[in-house]
Amino acid sequence: AVYGLVYSSLFDFDLDWSPKGDLAEWWDTSEDGLTFRVKLREGVKFHDGAELTADDVVFTMKAIKHPDYTGPRAASLATVEDIVAVDKYTVEFKLAEPFAPIFTNINYGILQAKLFEGSEIGDMENHPVSWNPVGTGPYIFKEYVRGQYVLLERNPNWFRSEEEGGAPFIQTIRMKIIPDDQTALAALENGEIDLDTPPPSEVKRLLTEYEGKLIPVQYQRNGWGYIVINTTKPPLDDVRVRQALTHALDREAIIQGALDGEAVVPPGPIPPVSWAYKEDLKTLGYDPARAEQLLQEAGFTKGPDGIYQKDGQPLKLTLYATSGSSLIEALTTMARQMWQAVGIDVDVQLMDFNAMNENHLQPGKFDMAFQAFNLGLDPDSLYHIFHGSLGKPNAAGLVTSFNRMRYDNPEVNRLLEEGRREFDPEKRKEIYGEAQQLIVNDAPVILMYSNIYTDFHTPRVKGVVNFPGGGATLDYLYKWWIEE
Repeated sequence: AVYGLVYSSLFDFDLDWSPKGDLAEWWDTSEDGLTFRVKLREGVKFHDGAELTADDVVFTMKAIKHPDYTGPRAASLATVEDIVAVDKYTVEFKLAEPFAPIFTNINYGILQAKLFEGSEIGDMENHPVSWNPVGTGPYIFKEYVRGQYVLLERNPNWFRSEEEGGAPFIQTIRMKIIPDDQTALAALENGEIDLDTPPPSEVKRLLTEYEGKLIPVQYQRNGWGYIVINTTKPPLDDVRVRQALTHALDREAIIQGALDGEAVVPPGPIPPVSWAYKEDLKTLGYDPARAEQLLQEAGFTKGPDGIYQKDGQPLKLTLYATSGSSLIEALTTMARQMWQAVGIDVDVQLMDFNAMNENHLQPGKFDMAFQAFNLGLDPDSLYHIFHGSLGKPNAAGLVTSFNRMRYDNPEVNRLLEEGRREFDPEKRKEIYGEAQQLIVNDAPVILMYSNIYTDFHTPRVKGVVNFPGGGATLDYLYKWWIEE
């Protein structure tokens, strides 16, 4: 939260996740797609008065790409071969191949290069500036008291024009550090703080008990809880069996029973809020009769015990999930009962995540497993989970990517690759629309739910907005004002 208020990035994103300029005034791409050029706003000042230039952008990006950099972001710049300052306000990114998701992959807070002169890249996280950040964002970092609070002050010289909202309204922000959920909730109820994200179990009580006293702001998680299916293991290599498993589940009922209704069923792999969502997506909804029909089409017949069988073997599967979560226990129990009702016998095995991952998921020794995945703002997120190249076992026979399903559809692969190369938003939308429908039809995963989270704020705080899917309430704090 502090990072997004103190630092500015090259781009911001609209509520449909499409990119717009932040520090970037305009941008373009060469005809071959290998050079991405960004023109910076002129006259942007860091909080210490120094002017932001192309050299600062180059320093920031090269630091992230540096082999000694210890942060987690280097992989996102893998397709960037070089970053060049063309002039004082223009930067060129030289790409190894055309890469349309470049907007999200280079969107990091820009550091002031001169503040790090003489410092080693590997020591950046311990540099004094890391604990006293100097950015170009709407708020200036003033003080951090470990374990107590972070204090921010309004940046009166923020570069946003009046048409863009201008400088923020609230003069000072004190972010109290309260590690315990219940203590934070009590502080909200007592009026000691103005905003909190309470535990989901408290939401319904707060909505009723504090109606008019606390204002709810809801948002959908940008990701899903889902069941991965091993598409290479019989009988799950038959798409009809995978579709039957999907049709057998009443996911709305599971959400009510296991998540107290605080979630929605994802209609497809890209959420409706995204510009890339396919509006006419045909989904595999709850239809137990269709589930049984598909099993029969796949050659299964129902045995005397009510379980389908084929070649004398009952349709018995195992679902692995992480232990220690009452939500997962409730969800898997309800799912098992629904599968049983259509003639599929599923044994649920709960265990430590690392043991499940190392002993079952990576070596492919599983039928199904419950997982979670967080999407990025660009539909290229689908590449990381559904591209067939990432589902191939390595020399040790392990799949270490998100494609636990070992899913490999050549047409989906082609579309995901094309989506990376195509910069035109409308053409990209068509490409990802086709990919979404194929993925839904192939049913390599069962998308179970996307959480609905609720922030609460006091009535005196006005102008609170939320980024759909991201839940980044504080990133828009510069839009808020206080009504006394």
